[in-house]
Amino acid sequence: MPALKPAAYSARQFHREGKLPTLTEIRFLTGISYNMNQVLAAKESFERANPGIRIVTEQCTDYYEMMLAIKSESPPDIVETCGFQAGDPDNMFIDLNPYIAEIEGLKEDIHPGLLRVAGHRGIVPSLPIEISPPLIVYNKELFDRAGLRYPTEAWSWDDMLELGRKLTIRDDQGIASQFGFGLGVDIEWFEPFIMRNGGRYVAEDGSTSRGHIDSPETIEAFRKIIDAFRIHRIIRNPGEPIAGNNGHDESAMTYCFMWDTEHRKMDERYEAVGLPAMPGNVEANMIYMGGAGITSKSENQKLAWEFLRHYLLDCHSWTPPISRSQSEARGLTKHRIFSRYLQELDHVQLSGYYLNKKWNASRQLINDDIHKMILEGADVAQTLRAWTRFT
Repeated sequence: MPALKPAAYSARQFHREGKLPTLTEIRFLTGISYNMNQVLAAKESFERANPGIRIVTEQCTDYYEMMLAIKSESPPDIVETCGFQAGDPDNMFIDLNPYIAEIEGLKEDIHPGLLRVAGHRGIVPSLPIEISPPLIVYNKELFDRAGLRYPTEAWSWDDMLELGRKLTIRDDQGIASQFGFGLGVDIEWFEPFIMRNGGRYVAEDGSTSRGHIDSPETIEAFRKIIDAFRIHRIIRNPGEPIAGNNGHDESAMTYCFMWDTEHRKMDERYEAVGLPAMPGNVEANMIYMGGAGITSKSENQKLAWEFLRHYLLDCHSWTPPISRSQSEARGLTKHRIFSRYLQELDHVQLSGYYLNKKWNASRQLINDDIHKMILEGADVAQTLRAWTRFT
């Protein structure tokens, strides 16, 4: 990957051209509480290189506080959010496309899949942060113990079910000491399997779920997931007891977001593989990500871009970073686990979580219904049709 050229303007150039007063403040508001150390490190290095600039950092506790700050008489210049504002539905941010374009090589350096989903509706309101698609991480020791071959990239849902049955261990009373497959009960976590079957939760423009959440493709995939819990019993049901305390090895195969792998001890026992193919045979996956963008009310947008670029492209330590050059420099492209996650960025799609606020706000009600499907046998098709009211 060729080295990127510096931005067209630096903070020092702004001062030389007389475009800024002696001391200029850039306000940075973050809604990510555990991220402040990274923000402060970027602030320190930026201020050291640009003595006429002061980065003022602030935190908000929720979306409501963030919107109050943006609508105030002294709005922040940069806002960092946990949930990516796809398409800028609240008209909070400027389009970063022109700033990305003015730096030679930057557009090509950002992972293409990330830039594609970040550019929903043609604008890039924020640069993605804390990006995390899901894959399957499996324990080779547990496969070896069962005398089974490891899953490959060519595996199917039925292959996963068969392996899951053979890897689930129960005693005479039916109490499991090991499950074949680990998957949390959450509407968002089910979404990649829906996508891979050709289904969706909501329309691409986020306008409605009708014709999507209740489509044959979505219902088919959803039923397969529920059956894996309820009928095949390869996944731990909500509240189901388990013998012993196996920690991360409760399941031989586990649905893992990238951040999960950072919290696990990923020694040589573990490998990652793509999600199994569904009957619809679509290559797709969802992605969680936050974003950091420049507000439309910022009075120093170019300077705000300089700090945003420094923060995310020069010194940010999220895994993975948003650029290919950073990924290579940090050895992630050769890491046996992280390299597979980087490959998956080519196939990510925007989740319904980002496309429709009402759908996202109904998450708990939807998850309650999923529990009823698993534990009480509530009809899958009828329940999904009822969810059309949530958009």
